[in-house]
Amino acid sequence: MKKTILATIVTSLFAATAAHSATVYDANGTTFEVYGDVEVQAKKGTADNSSKVINIDDSDFGFKAGYDIGHGVTAIGVVEVDGENDDEQLAMDDAYVGLSSAQWGTLTVGQQVTIADDQGIGNDYEFGIDNSSQSYTDGKQVVKYTLDKGNYYGGISYLVNEKTASDNVDSLDAKLGARFGGLDLTVYYGNADKGTYDSESVVLEARYAFEDLELAASASSTDNGSNADATSFGLAAVYTVDKMAYSAAWSLVDTDSSGVDDVNKYFVNAAYSFNSNVTAYVELAGDDTDDSEIGYAAGMAVTF
Repeated sequence: MKKTILATIVTSLFAATAAHSATVYDANGTTFEVYGDVEVQAKKGTADNSSKVINIDDSDFGFKAGYDIGHGVTAIGVVEVDGENDDEQLAMDDAYVGLSSAQWGTLTVGQQVTIADDQGIGNDYEFGIDNSSQSYTDGKQVVKYTLDKGNYYGGISYLVNEKTASDNVDSLDAKLGARFGGLDLTVYYGNADKGTYDSESVVLEARYAFEDLELAASASSTDNGSNADATSFGLAAVYTVDKMAYSAAWSLVDTDSSGVDDVNKYFVNAAYSFNSNVTAYVELAGDDTDDSEIGYAAGMAVTF
């Protein structure tokens, strides 16, 4: 395999891990990359009487390696370190190995995000919106397979235990999607062991991209066994003009319980990209729960 093809596979494989990366070695079937991001913001949460803080929202760096082992297959390994923990100590965020093929897809095993982490619409920086799914989005013991052929894509992941073997918690998540020009449709399925009950969910997402405008919608339904079931709906839009991007989103989560109110949640933001690695933004958000108020975040994100 030519090294340029290898680099393309490795780069596409880790697109979800980091928006940017720097290739420090690419020769003889071996690719080694480093990446990271730092994001700091002034923030006030949506809870009543939330404190104003300077928040380190992201402080991550990672390494990824790819080795051509023949027949169009690349062996890959990733280590990512998270530095924005409250205990002020570095923590392992990702640590996994796998095999990747442009024809057959990618299989990875280790500490990583699950397929459920791909769920969500809206271009938020801090607050975001919700759906009814209760799937686990990451874990230390995850097996994941993904395939993207352009017009269609999919994936499946199995979380063996969330953190340790004593968790006795597992989760199965899958997705299937198709692209038709500017239209992108995705369906997710999740079945999670929540300890005291099982949660089964289906999430539908649709996106349509115009030249400068992207619209998105989502709907989900979750069966929580003997606990209260829930449904959700969401809408989002992103409008881009030169280096400016304006975003807004709303969600409604309806819980089937007489003692739980429906929750409307929303955000709006504006972001300016100095270049592909530096973005400054301001975001406002709120919800209609009791004792809530308008929250905000204003900050800058730098990636490499």
